Amino acid sequence: MSNPCLKCPTQQSCCRELHGLKVNEDEFSRLFAGKSDHLTVVKKGKLYELSSHGKGPCPNWDGHCQAYGTRPMDCDLYPYTIGNVFEGKGEVYATYHSRTECPLSDELLGPREKAEALIYNFLKATYGETAKVTVRYDEGAARVYHLARRAMAKAQRVLTGDGSQ
Repeated sequence: MSNPCLKCPTQQSCCRELHGLKVNEDEFSRLFAGKSDHLTVVKKGKLYELSSHGKGPCPNWDGHCQAYGTRPMDCDLYPYTIGNVFEGKGEVYATYHSRTECPLSDELLGPREKAEALIYNFLKATYGETAKVTVRYDEGAARVYHLARRAMAKAQRVLTGDGSQ
């Protein structure tokens, strides 16, 4: 499998400074569980968000990607990036964007339809085939929409007194 990032003029800084990588349980167990001492791991629902301690590299980085053939979906998606994921009552809403510092992004960005299909299939596999999955490109209005949904969900938790904020 050819890795187009090998010609990166910034030596793949996205892998050398891992921040905010979203993976599911399978990807975490397969690629990161034994390396969690190098990571900050935040579990958000059924997803894990991974960042290196400080500004260190991905633990699968050793001058090149040790997991390239079986890399997580979020790495495969790059230079598109999953933004926010909201889940609740059998629904999952995710945004993605292409705001990146990748110097090869013009060359690497594929069609949005392909990115959306990749994210959709990943979320279906993660949340189950019965989950209603919505994937939207974050063009400003989508960002405002998902921030409003987050605020509404938080307000609902406060009003119902479940204590998690």
